[in-house]
Amino acid sequence: LKLDTPAIGHRVFSSKTAAEMRVMLESVVLPGGTATQARVAGYRVAGKTGTAHKVDGRHYVNRYVASFVGFAPASNPRLIVAVMIDEPTGEYYGGLVAAPVFSLVMNETLHLLNVPNDAPMENVITPPDDAENSREEI
Repeated sequence: LKLDTPAIGHRVFSSKTAAEMRVMLESVVLPGGTATQARVAGYRVAGKTGTAHKVDGRHYVNRYVASFVGFAPASNPRLIVAVMIDEPTGEYYGGLVAAPVFSLVMNETLHLLNVPNDAPMENVITPPDDAENSREEI
């Protein structure tokens, strides 16, 4: 875990565009989105899934890289977490493979840093009971 002071920067797109992007990225983790398993109880989360088909020389092969990159709390971002799974077995979509790992890492880190909630707990679908078993493997 690395804490840094923000660097002084310059705006690269408008506040309106940033707000529109945030809404779109939040929709990814809401019901009907591609990464509902990235949700974190008590927090608004925003992010993007990725599924890349690998190439062996000049041809596609049956191997993939699954990813999810997200930030939270979406209302006042404090953390960014990127998860990439190289050549997952079975399922290979980012929303199914990388998003649950993101959820576990983001949840633990938000609590470790005592980041205040920005969403009611009852509005969030919690991971299935077997998610605790998955945590041990990570």
